[in-house]
Amino acid sequence: MAAIDVEPPKMEQNHRTLKLSGHVGFDSLPDQLVNKSVQNGFVFNILCIGETGLGKSTLMDSLFNTNFESAPSPHNLPTVKLKAHTYELQESSLTICDTVGYGDQVNKEDSFKAVVDHLDAQFEAYLQEELKIKRSLPAYHDSRLHVCLYFICPTERVPRPQTLAYYG
Repeated sequence: MAAIDVEPPKMEQNHRTLKLSGHVGFDSLPDQLVNKSVQNGFVFNILCIGETGLGKSTLMDSLFNTNFESAPSPHNLPTVKLKAHTYELQESSLTICDTVGYGDQVNKEDSFKAVVDHLDAQFEAYLQEELKIKRSLPAYHDSRLHVCLYFICPTERVPRPQTLAYYG
């Protein structure tokens, strides 16, 4: 048998060229995600738990470099109330939920119940939206919490019982 020289078929070299606007790689992925999030906007919900006068509002003002203009809360409220305020920032919608009157009562046993009830209500509202036949989750204002900041009094030597209840 004689050897036959077979030449591979010639393929056309029509490659598309793409101009890159910057560095492409895994190390630039976080920057791309940040830019996409800032363009689309996002919702961020924060719960601040702590006694009256510990600086919850002041910390939020400092974190976001703005003045949220929250009214001072009295120390003599009979129960814990949660106040949610939604603010439109440049790149996002921010909801700050403050626990007014937390830890200010003589009987502090039930201070955490208002917080737990609030959390349950937020998850239940989202679940009800998901269970709808015609749901509109992109347009739904998701009020579930992303962050919970618990403020501890700096002058306490021993943690209080309601503080230990969170770490239970």
